[in-house]
Amino acid sequence: MFMLKDLKILNGNLELKYNEYTYEYTVTVDNDVNSLEFEYVLDDDCYVDIKDNNLEKGENIVTLDVYNVDNSITYTFYVYKESEEEVNGIDNYMKSLEVANTNNTEFYKVQILSVSLFLTLIIIFSILFHKKKVSK
Repeated sequence: MFMLKDLKILNGNLELKYNEYTYEYTVTVDNDVNSLEFEYVLDDDCYVDIKDNNLEKGENIVTLDVYNVDNSITYTFYVYKESEEEVNGIDNYMKSLEVANTNNTEFYKVQILSVSLFLTLIIIFSILFHKKKVSK
């Protein structure tokens, strides 16, 4: 019954490895990929028909139909193609994290200096204005 012996996606990330009993897969591809490239092994006397393989940004559904004289099996691929804005957004987010991280170390230095100065002033005032008990 199984007409498709092996299946690989050459230009995307197939979340599950091909299994004879699995007919739906999720695939992620980079934003520069325009169609899925398949590598497959078929039983003798079988042929393949790939439909809806022009990928747009976002979610796409690509089907791969395998036929022989008596049967047909359809494999469905839910393909997610990243948009260029998403990739740039992640890069910009990472840069902002780096900037925020450097600012935090400066902030902590100022806090430590402020607390140290405050404690020093308290000690000085306690020494100067400490009342001494006079014994009679």
